[in-house]
Parts: sequence; structure tokens; C-alpha cells
Amino acid sequence: MIMINTCMATVFKGFSTVDRVRAPYTLTDEDLVKRDLLNEFMTRKGERAMRPNYGCIIHDLLMNPEDSYTVEEIKDDITRIVGNESRVSLLDINLYSSDYSIRAEILLKYELLESEDVLYVEFKRENQDGIN
Repeated sequence: MIMINTCMATVFKGFSTVDRVRAPYTLTDEDLVKRDLLNEFMTRKGERAMRPNYGCIIHDLLMNPEDSYTVEEIKDDITRIVGNESRVSLLDINLYSSDYSIRAEILLKYELLESEDVLYVEFKRENQDGIN
């Protein structure tokens, strides 16, 4: 990530190949921050080599009963992940559960950009074949 200060505004600039067919792979501002957060949400905790604390535990909680303990664990993990990202602060979390998925709506405030946006993250339960 590169942070560029200009006369007009602060701009975050980086790259991602996710959902990109061809170049350019450049992302900026809110899109870059969201992609960085989604990368951690979509990685199981402990899955990344040499970074045992990187990732999300929600994948492991999908089959747990939907009770207050599980909801609190999910909210705590979302809070931890967003708290590690200095470019945003967490304003609110809304969770929605169905038979096959858990959807989180995370209200974020982009600190240097002075804007707010909602990040939608959906975790799907796998069927017996391991296919979503």
C-alpha cells in the first residue's frame, strides 16, 4: 500500500488481481481498503504461512448453533479484523443468518477520506461435497 499526499486529498493506491480479467489492477481509496479487509475475511485463520493470526474464524463457526455465544464470537472477530486496519474505524455490525449462510453488514468510517460505507461479507456453508 502506498499513501500519497496531494494538495487536494489523501489517496490510497494499491493493486489487486481479484475479479480482474486484465490490467490495470490498480485500486484506490475505499475500493483498496475494502479489498484488503475482504482478503482477511475470506482467509481462514491460520491458513496463511508465517502469519498464524491472520484470517477469520467465522468459517469455522458456520455450523455452530445460532446462539448468543456464536453471534458474539463472530462480532468479536469482525471487530478484531477491522481494528487491525488503521485506515478505517468500525461504526456498527449487523448479522443476518439463513440456513446456508451468514451475512455481515459492517459500517465503516474511512478516517483520512472522511467518508462512510457499508462492507458486505457473506460466509456460505459448504455442502457435503465441499462445494458452496
